[in-house]
Amino acid sequence: MSPYIYPPDEQIRSADGSSPLRSQAPPILASIGTVLIDAFDSRPRPIADGNTTPTSTPASRASSSASTPSTKSTNLLASSSHLRPTSPIGSSPHTPQMTFGDDDPTSNGGKSYEMLGGGALYALVGARFWLPPNSLRTLVDRAPSKEMDDLPIGVESELAKLGKEIWIWNRGEGTRMTRARIRYEGDVRFFQQIVKAPFRTMSQIATSPLYNAKYLHISPPYSPEDVAGLQAELQTLNERSDAPEWRPKIVFEPTPPSCHPGQKQWLEKILPGIEVLSPNHEELFSFYAIPIMEITDPELRPTVERLINHILHNVGIGKDGNGIVVVRCGRLGACVGTKVGGLRWCPAYFDGEEVDRVKDVTGAGNSFLGGYVAGLSISNDPYEALLYATVSASFVVEQYGLPLLTFEEVKSDYKDNNVDRELWNDEIPSNRLKVLRNRVSQ
Repeated sequence: MSPYIYPPDEQIRSADGSSPLRSQAPPILASIGTVLIDAFDSRPRPIADGNTTPTSTPASRASSSASTPSTKSTNLLASSSHLRPTSPIGSSPHTPQMTFGDDDPTSNGGKSYEMLGGGALYALVGARFWLPPNSLRTLVDRAPSKEMDDLPIGVESELAKLGKEIWIWNRGEGTRMTRARIRYEGDVRFFQQIVKAPFRTMSQIATSPLYNAKYLHISPPYSPEDVAGLQAELQTLNERSDAPEWRPKIVFEPTPPSCHPGQKQWLEKILPGIEVLSPNHEELFSFYAIPIMEITDPELRPTVERLINHILHNVGIGKDGNGIVVVRCGRLGACVGTKVGGLRWCPAYFDGEEVDRVKDVTGAGNSFLGGYVAGLSISNDPYEALLYATVSASFVVEQYGLPLLTFEEVKSDYKDNNVDRELWNDEIPSNRLKVLRNRVSQ
C-alpha cells in the first residue's frame, strides 16, 4: 500500500507498477528539498541581507494598499513544549551561526516557537506566484496515520491555502515531520536538527507522485556527492525499466555545509547532468577556496563572473553544454550565464530607496530559484526567467514568514462569469514583472 496521502482522485500506476500516482499531468516542478518545522527558543528574528544583527521581534501586518504592501505576522507561530536537539548541521550564509551538540547546557528549558520553513517550501512558493498548484509537487514526511500526528495544529491548513495538490504527505512506517531547533545568543544563531531531513533515493522518487516531473529541484540536505549518487541511480533505473526514460531537468542548490573545496570535484563531475546550478556567491566562492568578500567589495562581481565563465567554458554544464548557472548575490541582485548567450545581471527588485522594504531574507534564495524555474518553463528564456526569479524573491523578503495570498473577484472576458484573481501581498506578480522589465531595459 502506498504511504502517500493526497486529495482523492482517479489513480494510475508508477513506472514500475508498484505505487499509485495521480491521474493529473506530471508536475512542471517537483522538489526533494525539505518542508520542516523550525522551533525557536525565543521569538524568531527576521534576518536582513547584509545585516547580521536581527531586530528583536517580527513586524506585524497592517492594512495595506496595492502599491505598498506592508509586513505581516507569520502564518504559523505557535508556542510548544521545548524540544531536545540531536545532531548538528551547517549554517546559513546570512547570519552568524553555529551548531551545538547534545551536551550543550544552554537550553532555556521552557517554551519554543514553531513555524514553517525549508528549501522545498520556499522554492514552491516562489514558483507558485506564476504556476497553478497542480503543476507543483513535493513530499512532506509525517507520522503514520496509526500513530499520534506530529504535525502542529494549523500547518496542514496553511499549506492547503497555497494549493492542496502541492503537498504529498508521506506517512510511511517510521516517518516523522522534519524539525530543527534554533536559538540566539547575541548576534549568533545556533541551529540544530531535531528530526533529520530525509535523503530520498531516486527509486523512492520514481515510485512517488513526483515521478515524471519536468524539473526536479534538489536543495539541502543534498551535497554534490549525494547528487552524483542520484544521477547514477536514475541511469540504472532508466536502463532497467520498460517504461519511457525519465530524465528530469535537475535544478541544484547545494547544501551550505557541502560548499567547500573537498566537494569541488564532485560538483564539477555532476554538472553535465545539471540543467540549472544556483548557489549564492558565498557558496560558490567556498567551493573554489576563495575568501568571502564584503558585498561592497568591487572585486565581488568580477569574481562571480570569472567563476561562472569557468563553469560554462572549462567544466561544462547541462546536456551538450547548454546548461545554466545563476548566482545569487543578495542586494547586488543575481547573475545568469549560458555558454551561448553569455552573462547578464539583474538588480534586486527592492533597490535604492526601496531597500528598506526588505524585512527578512529567510527563504529568498529558494523562492528565487522556484521563480526561475517557473519563468524558464513559461518563457523558455534563461535571461527572461531571471526577472521572474527576482520578482518571486521580492514577495518573500518584504515580511516575516510566507507572503499573504488573497483573492479578488474580477469580471471575466468569458460571458458574464466572474473569476477570482490571486493577489500576493495585495499585488499581482505580473505587475511587478512589468516594472522590473522596464527597469532593466532602460
